[in-house]
Amino acid sequence: KKVFIIANPVAGGSSRRKVEKALYILKGRGYIPQVLYTERQGDGVRLAKEILKDNNPDEIHAVIAAGGDGTFNEVANVLTGTSVPMAILPLGTTNVLAKELRIPENESALDLLEGKPLTVRPALITLKTPSMSLRRYFLLMAGIGFDGEAVYGVNKRLKRFSGKLAYILSGAKVFLRPEGSILNIKLEVPDGEVYPVEGFSAVICKGACYGGYFRMAPDASLREPDLYAVIFTGGDRSSILRYVLGVLTGRHVRFKDVIYRKVKGVIVETERHIQIDGDYLGKGPVEISSGTEGLRIFSSSS
Repeated sequence: KKVFIIANPVAGGSSRRKVEKALYILKGRGYIPQVLYTERQGDGVRLAKEILKDNNPDEIHAVIAAGGDGTFNEVANVLTGTSVPMAILPLGTTNVLAKELRIPENESALDLLEGKPLTVRPALITLKTPSMSLRRYFLLMAGIGFDGEAVYGVNKRLKRFSGKLAYILSGAKVFLRPEGSILNIKLEVPDGEVYPVEGFSAVICKGACYGGYFRMAPDASLREPDLYAVIFTGGDRSSILRYVLGVLTGRHVRFKDVIYRKVKGVIVETERHIQIDGDYLGKGPVEISSGTEGLRIFSSSS
C-alpha cells in the first residue's frame, strides 16, 4: 500500500511535526509512506505529476495532500481524470474542503484511508488572454471581483504568520477603495438557456462552504454536477458591507440585489482579478463549466 504525502511545510504552523506524526501512524498501519515537501506555489502540481510518472497507478493507495485548500487544489488538478485516489490532511488556514466533506482536521483524517473513495467532479475554469490560455480545476469556488481582489492583495508573509488575519486586512483594503468595473456575465442554466446579467462581484460555487463553515451557495454539493452562481449587483461600500453580513448570517441569497442560480456554465467577459479555492489565479475573461472528469477522494461523505 504505497501512500505519498505532498506537504506544505508552512501551512498553519507546526506542519512538519504533524506530517512526521502522520508518517508514524501510516507505517504502524502497514502502509509504505513517502513525504514530498513543497517549497513554492505550483510544487503540488509538479510533485503529483512526478509521482504518477514514476509509479504504477494501480500500486498507489492514495496521494495525500497535506496543507490548506491551495495544496488540495494543486494535487486535485493532477489526479482528476486518473484512477489514483486523493486524501487530505488538513493543515491550512481555513481548510474549507475538509469542512465541505466533513473530514476531521487532525490526524483522524487518516482513518478515512480504510474506506472507499468518493467520486466528485471538479469544476473547470479557463482563463483566456491575448497571450495565453490557462485551464484549471477547482473544488470549492471561483471568486471574481471583490473576492479575487482580496486574495490578490494578500500579504503572503503575513499569511504565513497570521492566517485568516491576512485575508481580513486585504479585504478591508479592497473595501476602502472605489468600486471596480461592472462584470458582464453570461449564465448557462441547466435547460441550456443563456442569460446575460451584470454585477460587481461573483462567486461561482462547486461546494457550499466558503471561508470556513459559512455557506455561500447552500444548495451546492460536490456530489452534484451543476454549479451555483452568486452574483452581487451592488458595488458601493454599503452594499458590500450588507453582503458580508448576509453571508455571515446566511441571508444573502434572499437579497433582491443578489442573483442566485443553478448553472451549467458561466462566461465572464470583463477583466477582473480571480481566485480559485482561496488562491490567486489571474485576470479574466474566463469561462467556467461543471467539468466532465472525476476525482476519487477519501471522505467521510463517501
